[in-house]
Amino acid sequence: MMNQIRTQALQKEVEREDSIWKALSDPTRREILDIIRTSPKTTGTLVEKFEHLSRFAVMKHLNVLEEAKLISIKREGKYRLNHINAIPIQEIYERWVKKYEAQWASGLLQLKEITEYKSNIDHLTKQLIMEQSQVTRIQMEIIINASIENTWSSLINDIGLWWRKDFYTSSKTKDFILEARPGGKMYEDYGNNEGLVWAEVIIVDSPNILELKSHLSPEYGGPVFSFLRLALESSGESTRLKLSDVGVGKMSDEAQKQTEAGWRMLFEDGFKSYVESKK
Repeated sequence: MMNQIRTQALQKEVEREDSIWKALSDPTRREILDIIRTSPKTTGTLVEKFEHLSRFAVMKHLNVLEEAKLISIKREGKYRLNHINAIPIQEIYERWVKKYEAQWASGLLQLKEITEYKSNIDHLTKQLIMEQSQVTRIQMEIIINASIENTWSSLINDIGLWWRKDFYTSSKTKDFILEARPGGKMYEDYGNNEGLVWAEVIIVDSPNILELKSHLSPEYGGPVFSFLRLALESSGESTRLKLSDVGVGKMSDEAQKQTEAGWRMLFEDGFKSYVESKK
């Protein structure tokens, strides 16, 4: 009896997943989800978006999405509002993608079936993730009165000399270190094999580009994944430093202001002053 119940439950789950894959397999239905992911739309509005389709054809697509529980319907007077329901996609992601990510990262890419499932939902999953996230951008330019070679050398080799000590996260910090190679770390060294990693190096292209990625924990205003790009350009006898910091995640307005102010203090005051005093 218990085996029969389990079999029936499994069959229902398979049928439910099949309905989701069927719904997502059609480009028109994926486009409908793209349209309503930012805000619910009336059926009439959706019909207007698809001039090449009849109202009947749009309604058939909506019915498939509703049967797969990818949309929910709410009525306001005579209007039918179509709302996206991201939960089934998230469940598919958890079931077929997330638990294999570590294996993929380790090079075990033989899971053909899983890869095919991932490709079916990858586009929409990314959009839904972005919808739940906030993208912040901080950009600034600084003119440094020094050659690009001296500026680059100071950036890479002397970071422990110009990085402000009031930015350290611990009173135990003995040094601030940048391992200037792909995969290297930028970190505070507490000594005794202790410390705190600020970022990981993604790109080193001497003497022009240094790019790092980091994770801002909730303690410091996150969670946010951040990509910091420092680009150097010769400008006569000076160097133009272009800083770009793109964050993806939930960052408060206050944390964003503090981050921008922090970069200005580090690079407009600390780094610029250090390089120019060396010259």
